[in-house]
Amino acid sequence: MRTLLAHSLLALVLASCLRIATAAAGVPASIGSLSDYGAVFDRHGRDEVSASVAEIAQLLRVNVYILVSWENSYPTTAQFADAVFAAWGLAPRRAILAVFVRAGSDWSDAVCASSTVRGELGAIDQRLEQRMADLVKHRRIEEAVRGLFAELRSLPAAQKASAALAKTQTSSSRGTPVAVVVVGSLGGALVLALLIRWRICPRCAGVLRRERSRFGVAGRSGRVYSCRRCGYRRGG
Repeated sequence: MRTLLAHSLLALVLASCLRIATAAAGVPASIGSLSDYGAVFDRHGRDEVSASVAEIAQLLRVNVYILVSWENSYPTTAQFADAVFAAWGLAPRRAILAVFVRAGSDWSDAVCASSTVRGELGAIDQRLEQRMADLVKHRRIEEAVRGLFAELRSLPAAQKASAALAKTQTSSSRGTPVAVVVVGSLGGALVLALLIRWRICPRCAGVLRRERSRFGVAGRSGRVYSCRRCGYRRGG
């Protein structure tokens, strides 16, 4: 109980420190991969963003963060995005941050990427801004975010990772029927062996009668098992 209480207090202290730090920097606190302070996304939209964030993390090993705000204490959206990127501690990570700010009825956006991500993907921040520019201009923020993820999926590195993942999944799905066939065959052989041992006719499941024959089966003398129902015969 003491350990749990200590961990809870530590979490509260860290959360308080984060709120104080972000407030001092004039930026809102992060509330996950999607910090929708502008209330742009409904529940379905938030789920879609979460799924896309997970997909890009798998394909590119890059964490994407989205901030939607109606407040900006900086002269430009780009400066605001830089401040958020620093305050949220994203610079050392493999991270991309897209910021959308509303001023009156107009929207503006800016994208930041860590140096590691830019080193691997080039000027990805500028590329994403260009992809979303027209949609943001027409206040279509949800579509702009979809366009951001579509652009990331179209990158050669993401395409390569997606193809490798699909190949792995296909190989796994193909292997399953083979295993089923093998297990089924072994099971069938075992059942047949038991039927023979129990003197059950493998053709009609009738009871085999034992008799002695001078010629037996295939010219061999000895015991013979025969089925009166279907005429099946075998040696003993």
